[in-house]
Formats: sequence, structure tokens, C-alpha cells
Amino acid sequence: MKNIMIILKHNLKGTMKGWFWLVLIFPIAINILVSVLVDKVDSSLEDSNNSFNVGIYTKDNSEIVDGLLPPDKVGSFFKVSSVKELKETLDKGDISVGVIINSKDIYKDIKTNKEGTIEVISQSNSGNKEYILSVINTGIMQIQSFGDNKDEYLKLYKEYEKNSYKFTYENSDLSYAFHYIIMFGLFEMAFLIIGGRCIAPLLKERELKIDRRILMSKISKVEYTLGHILGCFVLLLFQGVTLVATFYILNPQFDINLIWMMLLSFALSIVGIAVALVVLSISNNSTMYYTLLSVIVTPMCLLGGGFLPIEFMPESVQHFSLILPLTWINSAFKKIIMEGSYLSIGLDLLAAVSISLVLIMLYLVLERKRKNKLTY
Repeated sequence: MKNIMIILKHNLKGTMKGWFWLVLIFPIAINILVSVLVDKVDSSLEDSNNSFNVGIYTKDNSEIVDGLLPPDKVGSFFKVSSVKELKETLDKGDISVGVIINSKDIYKDIKTNKEGTIEVISQSNSGNKEYILSVINTGIMQIQSFGDNKDEYLKLYKEYEKNSYKFTYENSDLSYAFHYIIMFGLFEMAFLIIGGRCIAPLLKERELKIDRRILMSKISKVEYTLGHILGCFVLLLFQGVTLVATFYILNPQFDINLIWMMLLSFALSIVGIAVALVVLSISNNSTMYYTLLSVIVTPMCLLGGGFLPIEFMPESVQHFSLILPLTWINSAFKKIIMEGSYLSIGLDLLAAVSISLVLIMLYLVLERKRKNKLTY
């Protein structure tokens, strides 16, 4: 154990030279950057929603019109008394889109496929106009599908409105978790790169033949390797704890179980070591090692659900992602943020650690069996 601690200190001393402030500051920088970007996006969305006003002129003032253009789906919504007033309001810029319904019985005219009953106007072919057209097309499809008469349609439409799924972005748990998930995905990529940097001394010392001099002492090859691995683990764990601290310090609304976040940092540190050792095992030199590390990390984070939910990926990719420890880390983090069950979070972390330990043990076995051509 004493020899392992000697190598551990040796690893930290070599790795942290010039890297300490990066390790300390990087999570803080990511936290601030993502928070600023998310705030700008939210502000843009809010400004867009505030300017998205719809004016409507209709000869039919029945409930059918509300089915065609539900007020909750078109933002600011008001009616005018004439087509002329509608166009003047549009020219002034008070509305983004104007809707003209040239029908006294829009239900009947839609059922009979009468042309020219609905017209959508705007100053340009903007996305707002396209959105209103899609809302109206949905309403037309409902009229065509719901019942054989107006009363039956209104009854079925009310039932549809009652049972339909409503997603409110501003008040959803997903919006609360979104920027933390993005932040964690970015941090995860850098975390793996730093993990690779921590393991790199194993390869560098082999290239410079420093390991020969170390192994000529009473330190065994297993102790030498374990010392470097534990040194990497200590630094990565410190990095993970720093990230957790920034979540709580820079985000007052972040009210998540601290114990689970610390366990997540512990598991992610083991995953970082495993990924670095896998790359090390297939690298012949430092150039190849760093090249493979940079090439492998980004796809691994993407396939592991760091940015794009795995559910959106092809089925074959979903199956492959199950063998990646990052898949389980990301799953656990999302469940922690969304306050999932403790059992499911624990199982995800256990799966990530188990896969990583298998990879680490495999590397140690291969190292032990590596033919040593040196004579001590």
C-alpha cells in the first residue's frame, strides 16, 4: 500500500503541473456559460411569444372558430370588424398574422370542401404564418373526423380538449432540468479528456523508459499501475465535487439531493478512468493516444445520451449504448434532476460502475500479461 501511495503522489505531482487552475475553474466556467446562453434563449423565446399576435376577421362567430384557432395555441388573439381593419392592423405591425374566414357557416363549408373560405395573410412568409396554417389544418382535420353534425363535433371536440396532452414549457420539470443536462454533457466531455490526461503518464513514462527505473525498485508493476489509477481517481473526484459545488453555489434554485450528486461524481470518476485505460490499451504512443482520445470521447458522449436522448436514436444504436458506462451515468443524472426513484438511480450508477470496473480489471490483466522485454 505504501508503494501505491508513492506512485499516487507521483501521478498527482506530474499531472497537476499547469492543470490545477483548469481543473478548479472549468466547472465554474461551464456553469456560467450555459446559464448565460439559456437565459438568452429564454429571453428570445419570450420576446418572440410577445410579438406573435394574431388578428382575425370572421363572418362566423360560433364555437367552431375556436376549434379552428384555439386561443391557447396562437398567443395574443383578437378579432376585428372588417377585412380592411385587419389589413391596416397588419400594416402597422400590431399583428404578425391575419386570418380571414369568409364563411357564415365554417363547419358546413369545410365539410363540403368549399374553396376560399379561409385566408391567412402576413407581411412575409414567416414562420408565424406557417405555424398558424398548421394550427388551422389541424382544426380542419378535426372537423372532418369528429362526428357527422355540428353538435356531435362540438361534443367530441370538448372531449378531445379535455383528454389531450398539454405541454407547458415554462412550467415543466423538463425546462427546469434542460440547462443542467446540457451543462453536464459539456462537462462530461471535458471530464473524460482530463481523465485521459491523468492516465497519460503511464504511457509517457513507458516511452521515456522512466518506468524501468521505477520498477527496478521494490515497486511492482501492479502497484505502479494502481498508483497511477488512484492518482487519476483522486483528481477526477475533486473535479466532480467542484462541479457539484458550482451547481449549488451558482444556482440558488438547484434543490437536488446532495448525496446522490456526490455518488454520481464518484461513479463518473471511475468511468473516466475506465475510458482512459481503454484508449491507452490500444495506443502505441502518446500521439496515437491523444488522437484516439479526442476522436472517441465526443461520439461516446453523444451515443451515451449526453446531449440527444437515446430514445431518439435508431434501435440498433440504443442497444449498443447499453454497454457504454456513460449511458448509465447520463440516465442517473437525468433521474436525479427529475427526482426519479432512488432504486432506479442506484441501479443506473451500479451499472456504470460495474461496466467500468470490468474494463479496468481487463486492462490490469492485460498489463500483467504484457511481456516485459527488459532485464532488471
